[in-house]
Amino acid sequence: MQQLMRGFEAGDSALIFEAFRKDGIVVGHSATTGKLVTLTAEEWAEGFPGKPAADEDQRHRSYEILDVTDEVAMVKVRLDYPGWDGVDYLALLKIDGRWQIVSKSWGGKRKPAAT
Repeated sequence: MQQLMRGFEAGDSALIFEAFRKDGIVVGHSATTGKLVTLTAEEWAEGFPGKPAADEDQRHRSYEILDVTDEVAMVKVRLDYPGWDGVDYLALLKIDGRWQIVSKSWGGKRKPAAT
């Protein structure tokens, strides 16, 4: 999880893929289109520019490990960004002795622009 957080902070998909499987799945619901959004982790990671976001100093993230067994874990990630208030639920599996994120379900809402 710490590696994923570093990837978010740096805007670096290479760091993210140290924790998230490239063949993982990302699912959410777009309030804008009213449709379910399903992406591969590779498609989702295209949104990371390889550098921190311009407002990175205003973005706050935290995570909570909800449950862990020998082979499976569930984590809740809170995202408090200037324009977004969201939550991700991450499913992790221990594959070949290493924890890997295999899916991410997200939800949230846009915040009004600061004046």
